[in-house]
Amino acid sequence: MADDSDMVYPTGLTPKQAEEIQEGLMWGTRIYAGIAIAAHVLAFIYSPWLH
Repeated sequence: MADDSDMVYPTGLTPKQAEEIQEGLMWGTRIYAGIAIAAHVLAFIYSPWLH
């Protein structure tokens, strides 16, 4: 177990653990944004009142 000197305040994670979680959150955000953009494009294409 890592000692308290290399923990990131206030989470209690090490810097490596924090970076790993951040990387996962960034990928999740990218996927969510991609799905949202695709949904908006499809809504524009298939909704006659938006033209």
